[in-house]
Amino acid sequence: MLTLRPARVTVAVAALLVLAGCTADATAPAAAPSASSTPTTAPLTFEAVTAALSETLVPAATVRRCDEYEPGTPEAQAYLDQLAAEVAATRAEEAAATGGAATPLPSPTLPQCGNPQLGDLRAASVAGHAFALGDPIELPVAGGASRAVEVYEMPDPDAAQTAVGAEAADLEGWAVDKESARVNNGDGTYVPRTVISGAGVHEVDLPGWTAWVLTRDEASFQDDGSPAADPYSAAHLWAARDGLVVRVQVVGDTPGQAAATALDTAARFVTAADTD
Repeated sequence: MLTLRPARVTVAVAALLVLAGCTADATAPAAAPSASSTPTTAPLTFEAVTAALSETLVPAATVRRCDEYEPGTPEAQAYLDQLAAEVAATRAEEAAATGGAATPLPSPTLPQCGNPQLGDLRAASVAGHAFALGDPIELPVAGGASRAVEVYEMPDPDAAQTAVGAEAADLEGWAVDKESARVNNGDGTYVPRTVISGAGVHEVDLPGWTAWVLTRDEASFQDDGSPAADPYSAAHLWAARDGLVVRVQVVGDTPGQAAATALDTAARFVTAADTD
């Protein structure tokens, strides 16, 4: 008889590493958010906000920064040249070690940060994990096992508000209480029965910004009803101001706490952006 093994941890790790979002089509009917307060200062710029992207906003064990470049600019060309040189050096070392010819190299490409479906002009992000890649993960972790902060420059303020409104509409039903039956995988593993609870979408107070947070708790159970893993919470906070959109993602937090963690992270970030 085939013995099935739980793949619950594998699924959780994948969610943490990619910080899977709850995206929706930015052209979908939007919710009707109202700004927490009306900005009285000059409009924020993409450069000012990305300057506030700090490693202190995310767990520090593994941190990755991503910056997009405008094609054709000196900065973009410098990035491509450096990437091509690094890849060529690595391939040459491999060829020398194996005695074979170096394989042809694909053309280097500019980085893509965040959600490519948002319709932004450019983006930047910082993501961090409370564990080193390859290390075992025990959830939950107070403050989140993984957090990410993303900044998007939109074509105009209306596009920013529309994008955040579409996410707040939660058309995919990510922030909805539900239960999923056990799923058997083809490799002899399985995903235990999953229960989503405490889910919802809430407008939050982020002064000067229109902000919504989507949150949920996740627990999993074996066939006999025993826990398959400790429960944890996740949240996605979306905020708009001027022509900018910010997303804060939290995964693997203490049950019921991810929304508060996301709001605290967003507040520290936008405060730093306002003072830079």
